[in-house]
Amino acid sequence: MKVLKKTCVILFVLFFMTGFIWAEGTGEKNAGGKQKQVTLTVWEHSPQFEAPLAATLKNFMAKNPDIKVVYEIKTPSDYMSLLTTSIQAGDAPDLFWQHGTATNDMKNLVSMGALMDLTKYLDISNYSEMSRAKVTYNGKVYQTPAATVDTRAVYYNKDLFKKMGWKVPADFGELEKLLPVIKKAGYIPISLAGRFNWNILFLFEPILAATHPDWIQEAAEGKAKFNDPRVVDAMKKMIEWGKSGYYGKFYMGVDEAGQYLAFTKGKAAMTVGGSWIANTLKKNNPEMNIGAFQMPTSNGRKPMVLTYAAGFSVYSKTKHPKEAIRLAKYLVTKESQQIWVSKLGAIPGLKGIVSTNKLANEIAVHDMELESFYNIMVLNHKPGQSPTKYWEENDIKLLSGGVNPEKFADTLDSMMNYPGM
Repeated sequence: MKVLKKTCVILFVLFFMTGFIWAEGTGEKNAGGKQKQVTLTVWEHSPQFEAPLAATLKNFMAKNPDIKVVYEIKTPSDYMSLLTTSIQAGDAPDLFWQHGTATNDMKNLVSMGALMDLTKYLDISNYSEMSRAKVTYNGKVYQTPAATVDTRAVYYNKDLFKKMGWKVPADFGELEKLLPVIKKAGYIPISLAGRFNWNILFLFEPILAATHPDWIQEAAEGKAKFNDPRVVDAMKKMIEWGKSGYYGKFYMGVDEAGQYLAFTKGKAAMTVGGSWIANTLKKNNPEMNIGAFQMPTSNGRKPMVLTYAAGFSVYSKTKHPKEAIRLAKYLVTKESQQIWVSKLGAIPGLKGIVSTNKLANEIAVHDMELESFYNIMVLNHKPGQSPTKYWEENDIKLLSGGVNPEKFADTLDSMMNYPGM
């Protein structure tokens, strides 16, 4: 009898342990037979995208109760260094945002073996060619595309313009005449984060598009040099506005948050930034009546510098590959992208996705689409050269007068290929 009892106890223990090990190995059920929840971590590179990310993940979790997704919001200035450090330590998040082929990020991350090949898992055939190119490297898909179009725009205080009798400029000449008028009235014409390289880029690109759209069209095909007088002219125009006080007295010490706050607090009449900051501006001052327009050319055309947004990559060494892939597959659905566009107030770049955001629709008014200056650097640089890195490390010096435009442009030119010439 004692032997029988002992045998039963041993069998029970073995059965219990077998069930427990099975549950741990599959991640599907625990010892009690209930579904076990897996936790995924997602990193986003900027606070501006927290609202759409939170809403998208909430909807995903409602449909996938066996997966819990937690996210961490980083800051753009140190995001890539934090990400590469976590990858090198073998402790990267399960999914993470990165620039895609807009920079060398994807190439570098692939060489590190950090990205899962998602080609066979994601159907992105309904996305545009530009959007697919943003997430594809060497013929393989390493990232979810995004349904939003990133552009740059001039944001302006509608109520202030109305009060002062100012009109939205119809051409570049009218814009230049308006800037000193705004300054004389005691307002900063265009708030700018002079200490943040990306915000300088997002001002330079519209200036270049407005003054020399022909150069962008030629350069996108590899038929125009980077030390072209037209590029230098646009750089000088940006610098000239700073010297004239059109960015305020202390703009070289202003960070990104300061640029937006100067505008939303009513100290600046305009600011220039990405389409993705629209919600940030509204959040800073919900009562503010904000408008937007594309910086016009001398003959009144409205060029829009256009780039497609990128989504999230899956860490190649994630402990939960099946669940991570399931989230990635959800992120490319129209349902997910509609949530993102709606919460971000962004411009949709995927057929079937609509925006109800009035400001986003104002930003989207254009009659000319142009490639971004930054993307042209990425597409046409020489092997082993990084003009984007040079820009990021030196455009603050360019704006402040630490390096002259001709020398800056010559350095960029030395790093470029010209396949069309």
